[in-house]
Amino acid sequence: MSLPVIPAPVRFDRGAGQFTLRPGARVAFAAAEVAPIAERFCAEVTRRTGLRATPADGDPGPGEPAVRIELAAGADLAALPPPQGISPGGDGPADERYSLAIEDDRVVLRAAEPAGAARGLATFVQILAARPSPGGGELRVPCGRILDAPGYAWRGLSLDLARAFFTPGEVRRVIDLIALYKLNVLHLHLTDDQAWRLPAGRPASGREPGGACYSAEDLRALVGYAADRFVTIVPEIDMPGHALALAGIRPELDSGRNQVEVSSVPGHRHRAVWLDPQLPATFEVVSEVLADAAAIFPGQYMHIGGDEPYGMPRDLYASFVDRARRLVRSLGRRPLGWQETARAGLGPDDVIQYWLAGIALAASSPPQVRAQIDAELAASRRDVEAAVAASVPVIVSPARHCYLDVPYAEPSADPAQADRQARVGLPLYEPITLAESFDWEPAWVLGAGRAAHVAGVEAAIWAETISGFGDLSFLLLPRLPGIAHKAWAGPGAPGSRAVTWADHGDRLARHGRLWEQDDLEYFRAPTLNWL
Repeated sequence: MSLPVIPAPVRFDRGAGQFTLRPGARVAFAAAEVAPIAERFCAEVTRRTGLRATPADGDPGPGEPAVRIELAAGADLAALPPPQGISPGGDGPADERYSLAIEDDRVVLRAAEPAGAARGLATFVQILAARPSPGGGELRVPCGRILDAPGYAWRGLSLDLARAFFTPGEVRRVIDLIALYKLNVLHLHLTDDQAWRLPAGRPASGREPGGACYSAEDLRALVGYAADRFVTIVPEIDMPGHALALAGIRPELDSGRNQVEVSSVPGHRHRAVWLDPQLPATFEVVSEVLADAAAIFPGQYMHIGGDEPYGMPRDLYASFVDRARRLVRSLGRRPLGWQETARAGLGPDDVIQYWLAGIALAASSPPQVRAQIDAELAASRRDVEAAVAASVPVIVSPARHCYLDVPYAEPSADPAQADRQARVGLPLYEPITLAESFDWEPAWVLGAGRAAHVAGVEAAIWAETISGFGDLSFLLLPRLPGIAHKAWAGPGAPGSRAVTWADHGDRLARHGRLWEQDDLEYFRAPTLNWL
């Protein structure tokens, strides 16, 4: 049976014997910056196993502590290669390397920086929580040694808050989930045709009818909560398309030519708005929104969207994107956009996110929809060619494998989930099995010989079919941990990181316990032996 850790570590050497966790176990550390990490770890151990663990700052007192956390970059960690790609923090990537030695009398975690300590403790939480509930007041785990580090510096999840509003508490639950699987970016899709969730850009009168939005205090609190878990929040203000909600609260953005009707989903037409760069009010509003967003989100990246500018003339699109990028840079931030933004030209400081790749449509899709998607796929390949030619970093989010609103193909093993399974997931897409969703590698996405251009990996969950947090977690789980593995494993996936579907499925089956502990709904795939 494989080690129940996702993502799979670079190296795991199984040892002889077992470590026994007992009530009152002490977790010792000397570095002050480790204190909040150790405290959260102790709370997690107590919550998930029922065995109380306590942090011990500095001198742990008489006797050896059960767990010791040390900040030290030894030769074994130094031998691990740095991650590929761009850091969500904007500077050099945080050092997330760690080693975890589980011995019969103690556990020692060594990390070069606090971020590595947090990743190592997430690994140990998984090992403990995936075991059956402890009997006799103690929990035993096999001895062994783990050596681990990420392959990609950017590992994220894009969360659609425009089509479904989730409370700050629910967003914190998502942050906890992605931190458990060592993702380090939460990309918040805050604006779209359906709603404008930002406080920025709103007139004094406030909200659109029936629309919920986040306050600046809500968002700053989420930024802090995420940062404590070594997760960076990247805001997306989607423009120049997907701007219907903004136009609804700022009528001065109506230029008389920028409203269109589109059919992006078969049988469903809706009104869309693109922001007109030749209208003086446009960049007055855009400048205000970007400046206010920069004051809330301190990270180095701002996502300007740029996807699906339906009905917008190409020259106006290029003009808008170019000016939006310059505004972002003037705020001391680096612009990021969907792959369509390559059509506005690319400079060395640009980053694109490639989503329109490998789409498989449902068999019921009409010919005109297939023709439209084929044309968009061809255009997206040209976008990638432009990015590669300009040596621009590319974050890969291929829809077939990274869009978690693709429906599940298998029927659930739990008949009670049948109604939810029939309701959620975008019917435009061909359903995919759990095994098929794991059958890809980020290094393949841009084509042969282009692995070095992959700057990171990001999953995305879109909320057209989601009506509550239960729907969200059902679509996230169990596929998100598989994407997290691909992102952590990196381009080469050496050694034990090159896991098979059978091995990954064995790990997944034991993570159902963790999700149940967190009261998270998950798709009970019939192909896994859930424990």
